[in-house]
Amino acid sequence: MKTSLIGIGVVILGAGIALGVTNPSREDYQVYAGDILATHLKEDVCTDLGGGQDLCQSFVEESRPQLQRIIDRNTSRDNFFIFSIYRTELVLPIPIPGVPEIHAETVGGLTQFHTYQLEEQ
Repeated sequence: MKTSLIGIGVVILGAGIALGVTNPSREDYQVYAGDILATHLKEDVCTDLGGGQDLCQSFVEESRPQLQRIIDRNTSRDNFFIFSIYRTELVLPIPIPGVPEIHAETVGGLTQFHTYQLEEQ
């Protein structure tokens, strides 16, 4: 009986450590959210510019590091060791037509992310 309880404890501890090790980092989230934001800007904002679409898409690609820094400054992370919850609020100080405010909540775990709430206003 004692041996089986110890075995169960070891399995639970091992699973917890494995989940903790696979909890993605804040930097991983910056890349993930930056990719989503860049795709959104290129597909939804740049396409509305008509003739300036190619220039806009190039600008977005060149701006990825800055987008990631903006995301980092506007994101809070609740780290629960085996997973993390990220809350991002992207609001421009001066509104630009066609560029919405973005509110996102994402869970990260097992080296992956899942955005479960995304609001654009």
